[in-house]
Amino acid sequence: MHELWIYAVESAGWALLGFIVGYLVGRAMRDVHHMATAIPTENTDPDPRRGQDRSRVPPGQVVLGVVILLLGGLTVTQGIISHSATRRVADCQATYNNSFADALDARSNATADAQAALDELLKTVSGHLGQPPVPLDQVRAAIDHYLIERARANATRDQHPYPPPPRDLCH
Repeated sequence: MHELWIYAVESAGWALLGFIVGYLVGRAMRDVHHMATAIPTENTDPDPRRGQDRSRVPPGQVVLGVVILLLGGLTVTQGIISHSATRRVADCQATYNNSFADALDARSNATADAQAALDELLKTVSGHLGQPPVPLDQVRAAIDHYLIERARANATRDQHPYPPPPRDLCH
């Protein structure tokens, strides 16, 4: 929300600056026009509009000013809405990424433990097969240790499921 206020203030500042510059340029152009029409020329007809009050702003300029202000307001509103929607999707994606990383870490660690138990089982069996007689109690203990680690890994995977994909999570 803090970023939204910064965006709104920056947009309002630039809009105000543009309005002031436009006003000053328009005023300068009107003054230049007054100076240009105040100097009489010998070979031209007098300006029929000379006696009219020029301090009044023509209706077309008022309409144009209102349209520009409305467009500026719509642009700022659209920017705020767009920023809000983008922030919501980014926050949802960050939540998904963190959840996925947590689940992946837990599942990977459990699988690594089960893999280490399998390696120990294979080393035990291989070591005993090379030197008969095979001590069945040690082989059985290695198999039991592996099965316990595998069950623990399966339980950990069940406790740490992957989050739903962003297409389902971030609407």
